[in-house]
Amino acid sequence: MKFDVVVIGAGGGGYPGAFRLAKSGFNVLMADPKGELGGNCLYSGCVPSKTVREIAETVWRAKKMIKHEIPIDFEAIQNHKDYVQETRFKQHRRELAEYNTLTFYKGVVKIKDPSRVIVKTDEGKEIEAETKYIIVASGSEPFRPNFPGSEYCITSDDLFSYKTPLRKLPQDMVIIGGGYIAIEVASVFGILGVKTHLLVRGDRVLRGLDDEIVNTLLPILKLDIRYNSPVLEVKKVKEDEYEVIYSGKDGSKKSITTNMVLLATGRKPVLPEGIENIGVALDKTKHIVVDEAMRTNLPNVFATGDVNGKAPYFHAAVRMSIAAAYNIMSNGVPADYVDIKSIPVTVYSVPSASFVGIMPSQARKMGIEIIEATYNMEDEVMSQIYDEREGMLKLIFERGSLRLIGAWMVGVHSQYVINELGQAVAHGLTAKQLASFADQHPATNEIVAYAARKVL
Repeated sequence: MKFDVVVIGAGGGGYPGAFRLAKSGFNVLMADPKGELGGNCLYSGCVPSKTVREIAETVWRAKKMIKHEIPIDFEAIQNHKDYVQETRFKQHRRELAEYNTLTFYKGVVKIKDPSRVIVKTDEGKEIEAETKYIIVASGSEPFRPNFPGSEYCITSDDLFSYKTPLRKLPQDMVIIGGGYIAIEVASVFGILGVKTHLLVRGDRVLRGLDDEIVNTLLPILKLDIRYNSPVLEVKKVKEDEYEVIYSGKDGSKKSITTNMVLLATGRKPVLPEGIENIGVALDKTKHIVVDEAMRTNLPNVFATGDVNGKAPYFHAAVRMSIAAAYNIMSNGVPADYVDIKSIPVTVYSVPSASFVGIMPSQARKMGIEIIEATYNMEDEVMSQIYDEREGMLKLIFERGSLRLIGAWMVGVHSQYVINELGQAVAHGLTAKQLASFADQHPATNEIVAYAARKVL
């Protein structure tokens, strides 16, 4: 069988580019072991976890606003999560059926050489395919540290997977790790009534985020975070009860008894079989090395999404996938480039924290002179409506041009406001342009103009 393009993986880094290529008449083969489009994000990641988060936030807000307790039915929450996932699975199946030059298999792909792959289907068949181009979009999976009793721990994939058997809230949860997933789960499940504890190996959480953002967010969340506390062992005491033994800052052994232990220790790339044998360059973390056009060191092989480690977010993967498709459509000559700095990022705690572009500390290191403008959420109308008045917005402008180069926000609707600011960063909008736009009232987005006017 001959194809123009083989796409390995059907998540955010795979199917958008496959659709774009098929729409343009390319003969495309796509394969994914899940047999569904959407990847980890839909099956066990951002869609189901944010469904649970939105329900938790709704309950939390209602309790604050009407001053009444609202009972939590976690079985019903998980059922709704499953419904959302199934709805999107069906949607993607309809979308897939629209492209008659796109062939999709449930299976895994082995790369024989840069122009040949073998698809091992779920039915046990092996299909060899020739191709001009390959897009590797095989995603990532949870990293499991090796310590005694790690088999008793679950991951976020277990917690949020489609039709997960985990339908009952624990009374107590220990979360190992201090990244995005750890903070989000601790925040959301705390709202649902679970007593959460974070055990962090180092002396800070949310590595990679600017200190200003972290120092604004953490006092609001009020989480039980135990720093410099590497886990030594997890013991099963009895059914649904575990002892987590960890090292304290002074080296002494300490322990917590809990009902659930969640590993939130990062993710690692999933590499298709044969990728290393064909000479594709990998970095020290085993991510595939790509340029801004999503090209690997092999001219006909592209890598998009989590597998390249550039920006491990679904929306970033979609952008990379589209860029790879356009660059294949231009006969492998770069025509589209991905600007990682202009891709917004959100920590989906309650409240959320978001950022985009160049942060003040980075600007200083880069020798960029900046002007900052802030807006406190206590004065924002939606924050007042929700009675969630903590947090702030910060805009970072280049001195002289007053071009927006970065922004961050902690507080109500940060995940929505940051999209508007991402557009501004991507297109080089100025303080005057931001200040002159009339966002609707009442809406959190209007604070962008309010903040921008402070530097004019």
